[in-house]
Amino acid sequence: MEARNMVKISFDRSDETLRCSLVPHISAAFGRKGISVLNDKHDEFCESVASVLIFSKNYVSSKESLDDFLNTIRRRNDKGHLVTTVFYGVSISNLQELKGNFAKRFFEHRTSYQASQWHNALAEIGNIPGHEQSNNQSDCEFVEKIARDVYEKIFPKERIGVYSRMLPDIENLLCKQQWGVKRIGIWGMPGIGKTTLAQAVFDQMSGDYEVTCFVQNFHETFQEKGLRRLLQEHFNDLTDPKLQQRVLVVLDDVRNHLDAEFFLAGFVSFSLGSVIIVTSRDEQVLCQCQVNRTYKVEGLNKHEALKLFSWCAFGRDVREKNLLPELSMKVIEYANGNPLALRVYGEEISSKKNEKPNQEEEIFLKLKQDPPHQIMEVVKSSYDELSDNEKNILVYIAFFFTGKNVDCVSELLQDLGLFPHVGIDRLVGNSLVTISENRLEMHTMIQSVVKNIGRSQISEDPKTSFKCFLGTKDIEAISLDASNVHPNVNLSSFRSMYNLRYLKIFYSKPESENNRKKALESLSLPYGLRFLHWEHYPLQSLPQDFDPSNLVEIDMPHSQLQTLWGGTKNLKMLKRINLRHSQKLLEVNELSEALNLEKIDLCGCKNLQSFPVIRKLQKLRVVDLPGGTGIKISPEFPSNVEWKIEGSSIDDQRKPLKSEPPPEPQFLNLLKERSFLSSQERLKEPDMVESTPTFKDMFCENVFEISRRSIEWAQTNLFEFGRFKIPLQNMDLRKFEEGSCFNASCSEKITCFCILEDEIQFT
Repeated sequence: MEARNMVKISFDRSDETLRCSLVPHISAAFGRKGISVLNDKHDEFCESVASVLIFSKNYVSSKESLDDFLNTIRRRNDKGHLVTTVFYGVSISNLQELKGNFAKRFFEHRTSYQASQWHNALAEIGNIPGHEQSNNQSDCEFVEKIARDVYEKIFPKERIGVYSRMLPDIENLLCKQQWGVKRIGIWGMPGIGKTTLAQAVFDQMSGDYEVTCFVQNFHETFQEKGLRRLLQEHFNDLTDPKLQQRVLVVLDDVRNHLDAEFFLAGFVSFSLGSVIIVTSRDEQVLCQCQVNRTYKVEGLNKHEALKLFSWCAFGRDVREKNLLPELSMKVIEYANGNPLALRVYGEEISSKKNEKPNQEEEIFLKLKQDPPHQIMEVVKSSYDELSDNEKNILVYIAFFFTGKNVDCVSELLQDLGLFPHVGIDRLVGNSLVTISENRLEMHTMIQSVVKNIGRSQISEDPKTSFKCFLGTKDIEAISLDASNVHPNVNLSSFRSMYNLRYLKIFYSKPESENNRKKALESLSLPYGLRFLHWEHYPLQSLPQDFDPSNLVEIDMPHSQLQTLWGGTKNLKMLKRINLRHSQKLLEVNELSEALNLEKIDLCGCKNLQSFPVIRKLQKLRVVDLPGGTGIKISPEFPSNVEWKIEGSSIDDQRKPLKSEPPPEPQFLNLLKERSFLSSQERLKEPDMVESTPTFKDMFCENVFEISRRSIEWAQTNLFEFGRFKIPLQNMDLRKFEEGSCFNASCSEKITCFCILEDEIQFT
């Protein structure tokens, strides 16, 4: 037997209650936790790793018990032997103060030469926290508390947080279920402690059931051994498999619900009160297993994480943050409560710091970039279970979209040809991704593994200090820090990346962008590119040979662009364009043909001179314009466009052109006979005879009336953008004179109005 699993129980053997009741129950509780018990004081005493001292009212009556107790204390002081004290029928104060019957029996040995040694040992043990049964505590609870304490002392790195937080939650879930066969599901991310919790529940409950079964790594075991062999291993000793019995079954790591159902249906009939516990990384599997309640295992809190990491890294419990190296706090924060990550990183740093002293920081950075095989295996097993769609979505989130708005990411992924609404839900159900405040989050441990899986092979060319991508035909997405690009490198290789869909180029050192301008002049983009994200783009236009037919989004804030292209391009797929704070931008007239465009963001483009005609862009929803500039904008646009100035919505929005079109000329009216004289002239000369109006007179009157009514409509329907005002003041109809519509001033004014109808000047 292994010494680390052995415990010696020291008690008064003359006490029948202890010998026949308490000690057997404690021994059984230890056995359920994998701890062996040595009851005979002479049986391998020195091989035990811990001792339980049970003090009762007659314990100190026996010189034999006192000698046993004294040897235990000596081992504790000399070899770090673990000691747990239990007070049964006496209080800890009786031992500390040596009073009552306990003291009376001890003083019977006062003449012994060992009396002073016993007295000192009792004083020492009285300072150790012990277990004393309270009035409202059952014997079962008392025994379980002792067993937990001893287990945590023997295995300080195991089950941290399980007994204090998680186990009570499972007990509550069981209590809330109706009497019958109860099913509970336990799920969570890889390495979070599902198996540890399930084993703890099994250890605590197994003594109350007639048949018990714990199948660890159920999926792998089922695939290797098959149903028949697995049933024989666990239930071959059943006298009558058809007899209904109270059963406790734990199936750990179930990935196919049908395997679990076949196994459960193959061996025994469950009587009322039976419990089935299923653990899985996939919440959907638990639903298919028809569990009544599910419990999601959360990570360790900061206190628990500190305890686990300090035991793994330093071999002792270091709770005070000021005693831990700064690197340790970084590792704890990086692990984010995941027990597997805390354990592996702690042990790796502990084992390698002796090989490379004072290089712990370098060791940790290497571990983050290239995760240890224990972490790789557990995460990759979940990754391998995903569909191709889910794998692609997971890789994109790991590289580009962690912390991003889930709705925006779903839109981007859908434009990439993926199915995000189903895929993201499955990733959340598999505990690989979480959604917090409508943003996608991924545990750093999972993210590092997924990046390692999805990262293309790269080799570094020392001459150019640029990472040259191998296997370029397979690359779908690139995120490039252009600050590290050598000025002489040729970036035309991008064009040969036929599967490249997503390109993000940024500068971690913005001051270096001008130094890299020469290298970027050779840039050539592939035809299949769908997303172009480039902060601080340093050139005046995009590459002329780039065909943007598949481009869905242009995201180029703070660029040096003056125009998009020199000429017309096919923008049939373009949906969103963001050129915020591109202060040299003059015009974006190419967008007038982007019929699928939904959003235009030109906020902060201070030198923008014109805005494209957007009357054909029926899918356009949002337009954000800069303030304080002279921009020429057509008044005709789709009715549901939200207009913004520097990011702020305009409350008093202009009415769309379609709402009330101006009256069109009725040329037939020109042939009708009607007077050009005003009603007041008729009143002055009631007897006058009006002559028949000529065609010229009728045409001039109709032009005058149409112009007046059109301007009234424009003043009513056209709007003001804050300080940008339509200059209608040039249209002064009072200067029109009857019969003189074709003089120079009239012609200028009518021409001016025609220009206004086609294009409005904001100043």
